[in-house]
Amino acid sequence: MKEEVILKIFGTGQITIPKRWRDFLKADTLKAVFDPLDQKISVKPVKMVELEDTKWISAEELKKSLDDANYSDAFKNELVAGYKKSQFYKSGLKNKN
Repeated sequence: MKEEVILKIFGTGQITIPKRWRDFLKADTLKAVFDPLDQKISVKPVKMVELEDTKWISAEELKKSLDDANYSDAFKNELVAGYKKSQFYKSGLKNKN
């Protein structure tokens, strides 16, 4: 059964995905695809197979790579904080030990 809700876009470009959807997906990493022709954004959980091809970096490396991006410092800090909380980041820490 499809469910439809209206999501607010905050000034930083963030949206909040309803908790019941996040609980259902059981994922802390999502992949978003934008289709400008259909004017649609689709979001789906990222599977671990897709993550295996993604390079793990330290939070410090991420912060440094964001220095050239045209984002506010508050948004950069929020990205790094979210990254530190992700299962992907934590799995890399386990592999480093």
